[in-house]
Amino acid sequence: MKGKSYVGVSGISSVREAEEVVDAFYTDAGFSAMGSHVPMMGFQVSYKCLERGYSEGNNRVPMLDELPNILKAVEGKVFSTVHYYTKNKDSLLKEVWKVLNTESIYYRVLVGGLQINGVLPTPEQFGSIKHAFPELKLILQLSPKTVGTMHVNDIAKSLSNDYAGVDYVLIDPSMGTGKEFDVNVAVETYHMLRTNCISAGIVFAGGLNGSNVSSKVRSVSKAIGTTEFSIDAEGGLRDRLGDGYGNDALNMEKVRAYLRNARAALSVAEH
Repeated sequence: MKGKSYVGVSGISSVREAEEVVDAFYTDAGFSAMGSHVPMMGFQVSYKCLERGYSEGNNRVPMLDELPNILKAVEGKVFSTVHYYTKNKDSLLKEVWKVLNTESIYYRVLVGGLQINGVLPTPEQFGSIKHAFPELKLILQLSPKTVGTMHVNDIAKSLSNDYAGVDYVLIDPSMGTGKEFDVNVAVETYHMLRTNCISAGIVFAGGLNGSNVSSKVRSVSKAIGTTEFSIDAEGGLRDRLGDGYGNDALNMEKVRAYLRNARAALSVAEH
């Protein structure tokens, strides 16, 4: 399966941030819900949130009881995705079920996608999630943490054999740290996935910001001959406040520059 291509901003943690980012998508950057690339917003949730309702010291993660309000604030305006991180592979299904049943966010159609970070679900877990939440778009993250030292060809074959119903595959060496993705490696991975008949939407992430998104988009689109891919940004849109992951703040000027330049680069490449 293949979902519609998107341009994403992830790490939104409050209603105010969500509303400002929606305005940046439509007013500042001129995106359209009917355009070739839809606006996507990513909301982080972790197993720690499920344990205590929040993720201490991480400004990218909303309070769990606030998540439904944030999703409601952007309902119908963006492709809303929950980015769920866990280290507990054995309890992944139980944790995902709990997140998506928080005030019935799935059944109220407030969340459209689920990105699984931290672990690669087993084929059985993947199938169970697809069966339990059939309207949900699933995004599998290919990062050093989830796939370890697997060769890209082995990853592609595994996806083809075991995850045939995946909607998006995220190529992400950064995992929110701001490390830029290597265009050559990303393109090689893209071609390997397509060679192995992976028809899912491909997402590129890693260190994207207003300064580099134009060159990255142009280079990737030229190399693969299409703009039919998605991008997502997180760490490159924030200002560090101190040590530790998530000890930072969303910078709306960086968000606006990223979105304006992303849309302009995609428009030029499409023509």
